[in-house]
Amino acid sequence: MANRPAREVVHESLQSLVRQQLEMLVMPTIRWEGDVWAGIFMALVINLPAREEGGEGKQQEGEQDGGWRSDMQLDVPNLGAFNASLWLYRNVLSIDFTTDSTEVYQRIDAGLPALEKRLSALDLQNVQLRARHIEAEAAYGNAG
Repeated sequence: MANRPAREVVHESLQSLVRQQLEMLVMPTIRWEGDVWAGIFMALVINLPAREEGGEGKQQEGEQDGGWRSDMQLDVPNLGAFNASLWLYRNVLSIDFTTDSTEVYQRIDAGLPALEKRLSALDLQNVQLRARHIEAEAAYGNAG
């Protein structure tokens, strides 16, 4: 019986899936990148709400505890590249749009009232939208 070959615990084809599931247990974050529609690239990060274990951690960082957070990087034809950070907490939706392009910022900022009107019709307690223009060096860190 000592000559029995070692048994494979997880089949090689399933190892990446098992690794991803284990990472979700440690840090509940979902990441996805790809084309949403033809020619529209999106990188999506969803941070799942923290579990109620200690109740300490996040409040020390100055951020309210709980809620759904998501960050998207979009590159839309005829508009350009921008980031959208969404936060849904206790029926309040906050969306922060950022871009390093003045033209993209102006177009997003001009569309905020219409977007706010549409989102406010969704039975949310409050909708908070903001567009910001951030210089490329500030958005991606200083190179020097």
